[in-house]
Amino acid sequence: MVIVFSPLFSQSEDRTISSSTLVEKANAWDGRTVSFMGEAIGETMRRGGMCWVHLNDDAYMWKNIEEGAKLGGYNSGQAIWVRAELAAKIRFFGDFLYEGDVVKVDGIFNAACREHGGDMDIHAVRLEIVRVGHPVAHRINRQRLMQGVFMLFLAGLLFWVRSIARRKRI
Repeated sequence: MVIVFSPLFSQSEDRTISSSTLVEKANAWDGRTVSFMGEAIGETMRRGGMCWVHLNDDAYMWKNIEEGAKLGGYNSGQAIWVRAELAAKIRFFGDFLYEGDVVKVDGIFNAACREHGGDMDIHAVRLEIVRVGHPVAHRINRQRLMQGVFMLFLAGLLFWVRSIARRKRI
């Protein structure tokens, strides 16, 4: 979710758009001050006193599949360029083991950033944690485990039968 502050809107009116809209209409939003919110994923990539952080604003930003989210949408987000001391506020990054912190940043959207080789990014000047992330509990699906064991047994059996058949031909 992106809230854009633009001269086209009144002081009290916010314009909310998604990262996919930023991609689809990048030139229209280029150079504007935006407020962007998403789940921090991956890791902080420090470059001197600055950091790259990736924020996903997809269907799983607030809740993952293990917590009951329905399958939907696709993986989408935005690259954020931010001072290292601000990025240090992020404690959890989303991956297989963790649901990442949901982070809100304010900054300038660049459709093709001159400083970063033409990449699309947001140069953040403010960062706040909206929701702290947490470890993800993965449940073992016993039915899938049994199917996997059966398939492994079947593959071993077929390999054994094939090796016997090859020996008889030689």
